[in-house]
Amino acid sequence: MSRKINARADGAILVNKLTVKDATHLVKTEGGSLSTGQIAFRAITILAIAAFTARAIVIGQATAWHLFLPMVGEYLALLLALPVLTVFVRDPELRREASRSLRWTAGLLVLASLWIASRAYDAEISWTAQAKVELSRFLDWITSHQMHWPILGAMAAMIAGLPGRVAAFHRHGPPFMAVGLGCAMRIVVPLFGCFLLPVVASGKFPVVWVIWTILLLSELGALAMHWDLQRRLAKRGIEV
Repeated sequence: MSRKINARADGAILVNKLTVKDATHLVKTEGGSLSTGQIAFRAITILAIAAFTARAIVIGQATAWHLFLPMVGEYLALLLALPVLTVFVRDPELRREASRSLRWTAGLLVLASLWIASRAYDAEISWTAQAKVELSRFLDWITSHQMHWPILGAMAAMIAGLPGRVAAFHRHGPPFMAVGLGCAMRIVVPLFGCFLLPVVASGKFPVVWVIWTILLLSELGALAMHWDLQRRLAKRGIEV
């Protein structure tokens, strides 16, 4: 059970300008406090996906655009897994989250269908024939650059972490997965990486490796921040 924090503690500063209340909220949205094993598992999966992506850059000549595909795979796995979870976990709030994921999935399917219909109209062929062409082209774009392994790794890591997410959802309530530290670090780290722009512009360091480094640092940075915040809260006797 989470310990209740009194109003005075809520407004207390935990670190820099971050209050105890805000820090507690951040940790909750990231799935609550993580055990040492969970921290290690996340670190290992982050490094493994980064290694597969580096392999894709070296062997498959993956471009900067390919590097964002593992994140897309994560979110697709989450969207598809939520409705399945409701079959095994009877929870009204989780059912609402699953309904939202179904709406997002339906929206993505509609956009993809409209794109295929537009291409089919231009090529003067049937929708199904064009769908096969587009699917084959998309899969070839992934596999020819060896990006299927990091995508599958990211999706597997997301699915493996779902039990912990469900447990945190029962403790803290919705949302099932919020825009938390991970998303924030993917914005903050690139901003700090702007000082590399002159190096990239000069051609001394390929942009694909710059983005690879930024994404890796953002993932590890988010995990390190999560661990640091829960450690600081624990020192104050606050369990999240």
